[in-house]
Amino acid sequence: MQPRVALLALALCFGAASGMRRGEAQRQDPKGAGQPEPTMQLACQECNKHAPYLTDCTCFASDIMGTFENDATKTLTTRKEFGTETVNTGAARLAEGWMWHCRPVSGTPDLWKPCP
Repeated sequence: MQPRVALLALALCFGAASGMRRGEAQRQDPKGAGQPEPTMQLACQECNKHAPYLTDCTCFASDIMGTFENDATKTLTTRKEFGTETVNTGAARLAEGWMWHCRPVSGTPDLWKPCP
């Protein structure tokens, strides 16, 4: 009888531990300096945390993963019958990756968005 109770207690401990890990994964905190954030909100949150310590800082954020073309978004054009066919060999777009800065780094219109 005692081995069953011990196994049940052990199973409950493992279940509770895995539940805590899932809860940690759902909480989103900024990843830290130099790491792209998955959302603009997290990038702005990180900037606002550091802004009081920086001189003349107004937070801006940019999605660096969508700024330039990348091999992951490459297309392939081939002949097909009497014309051509273009297919995307990778992802249509990279996953978002937001970085923050105290002011727009470039003059490209609509690239750097002000943080709310």
